[in-house]
Amino acid sequence: MVCVVLRYMKYRWTKEEEETRQMYDMVVKIIDVLRSHNEACQENKDLQPYMPIPHVRDSLIQPHDRKKMKKVWNRAVDFLAANESRVRTETRRIGGADFLVWRWIQPSASCDKILVIPSKVWQGQDRRNSPPNSLTPCLKIRNMFDPVMEIGDQWHLAIQEAILEKCSDNDGIVHIAVDKNSREGCVYVKCLSPEYAGKAFKALHGSWFDGKLVTVKYLRLDRYHHRFPQALTSNTPLKPSNKHMNSMSHLRLRTGLTNSQGSS
Repeated sequence: MVCVVLRYMKYRWTKEEEETRQMYDMVVKIIDVLRSHNEACQENKDLQPYMPIPHVRDSLIQPHDRKKMKKVWNRAVDFLAANESRVRTETRRIGGADFLVWRWIQPSASCDKILVIPSKVWQGQDRRNSPPNSLTPCLKIRNMFDPVMEIGDQWHLAIQEAILEKCSDNDGIVHIAVDKNSREGCVYVKCLSPEYAGKAFKALHGSWFDGKLVTVKYLRLDRYHHRFPQALTSNTPLKPSNKHMNSMSHLRLRTGLTNSQGSS
């Protein structure tokens, strides 16, 4: 019975992990469609500046896959509503019927303060994904940067700082390595114990950073040490270099704006 339960739990986690990956892929596809449509509207003023949500779905999912992908699609829609400020949901009457539509919101002058301090910020998280108990203290984090777009020689330090700020309540991060040539924007993190790695996983996985969806997976300790032998002796917890928490300022500002609007 124990073996059956463990196998079932492993199966459920694997299925949930695959579904979550598909959801993130779908979110990226939806954003690409809306951004492209918005660009087309700038050139052709006859186009409507919004897209019916069912139309976007039908353009991304083949008819024979729509039943199978229904849960993934619904999760992607909920994720956008909760985490993507550039996408606004409205109701429009089209052809005599009411439709929910998406509109891509271009940054305006009133948003300048949010956009300039700083450019690399944390922008929300899907908190429904809870990882299993970790058996390793090491993590591999994807989509933290685009090596083609980074400027200067010290940009990787800002990436390290952002991770430490996001995990500021975690005293167990002892080593961070940014693979500056990684096309997937990979960062490697070692913690003091699997428990600390689990906390970092929950803080980072499913977050938006600098407009990109961050995903995390566990990495075996021997593989981590093979790649970063200097981490063998790393046992001193790392802390952010200052108390300004620059990468979190966008979240704090948005929260403050939301609270002030709610109060008014």
